Amino acid sequence: MSLPIGKYGSASGRWSGFGPYYAMFPVQFAQQVIDTMTPKGGHILDPFCGRGTAPFVAQTSGRSALGIDINPVAWLFAEVKTLPESNVVKLLQRLEDLRGKGRPRDTQPENEFQHWAWSPGVLGFLNTARRDLDWRKNITARTLMGFILVNLHGRLNDSISNQMQKSRAMGPDYAVRWWKKRRMRPPEVDPYTYFRKRIQWRYAHGVIKDRGASKILQGDAAKVLSGYKGKDFDLLFTSPPYFGITNYRQDSWIRLWMLGEGPPLPDWKKDPRDSRQASYRHMLCEVLSKAKKRLKPNGVVWLRTDARTFTKHTTLHLVRELWPNRKRFMRYDRPRERTQTAHFNDVSTSPGEVDFLMPGNRRRNIDAAWTRLE
Repeated sequence: MSLPIGKYGSASGRWSGFGPYYAMFPVQFAQQVIDTMTPKGGHILDPFCGRGTAPFVAQTSGRSALGIDINPVAWLFAEVKTLPESNVVKLLQRLEDLRGKGRPRDTQPENEFQHWAWSPGVLGFLNTARRDLDWRKNITARTLMGFILVNLHGRLNDSISNQMQKSRAMGPDYAVRWWKKRRMRPPEVDPYTYFRKRIQWRYAHGVIKDRGASKILQGDAAKVLSGYKGKDFDLLFTSPPYFGITNYRQDSWIRLWMLGEGPPLPDWKKDPRDSRQASYRHMLCEVLSKAKKRLKPNGVVWLRTDARTFTKHTTLHLVRELWPNRKRFMRYDRPRERTQTAHFNDVSTSPGEVDFLMPGNRRRNIDAAWTRLE
């Protein structure tokens, strides 16, 4: 088994938590699955990779992976986590390069939310970075933008914003009412000092050694897999979006604005793949069908999904339809603590999550917690 991830005394420990993201894989869970279900040197697919936990764990465990996500924020987090700028001096210099590039209008908020969310100095820094960092094409700019996104909003004294949720963006009207009621002004932060300290902490033990062993692609997973030319996979390990709970444009609207990929206020349009049952079924069927074609004949399938009735039954139906001759197992994973989703649409009586497993010839993890499906 590979060395445990999550301790801050190592590069893998410091980089494993990079990128707050809603409904993400726990690192230790991902490590257990990858260690027990793939050989050293194995190749892993996560077509809904979020902030890239599965590709990162694969990379630090002597495997390789392909991660895909439609959300530019998720892609950036996963890309920086698995392939950051290796030269911290170069990264800190890129941060300093932003000084003096601001314009007078950069400190002026576009709306009431921005007025209450960030101090003028911070807002000026953000608008300068939005304009100057070519995060799609340049690894140094992308890494710096990743640090900005991580700390763009969150708890007071733990981000550059007024008090907010860290992983999921809140509604602007609600946030402004909350701040006004409590007379909370955004903190006066020197962004250059703030980010210099956080970059130095993250790089204190360097970067992970197997840089580039995992590849992260942004886009619709079905379309990406249709054009995929790489080697086949030993393990399909993923957690699809939970129907009716997640919507990446709403969950990430503040960070999407920072990337120039969204408006300064959310439009609240529903993605039909997440809000209409027929569209959700079609999306999931397309992605899993394409993934099946690139899975080795005896490759392992491990799907983690929401245990509510519709999502669970939809996934179960597709598993049976796509892999009719495989041995299939199911187990529930009920949370022992209040979950991240409980803060939003999930209720306290939620059945938690459910795992579907088709292990092929790797039977080491089939214990009494699993139920054999006919």
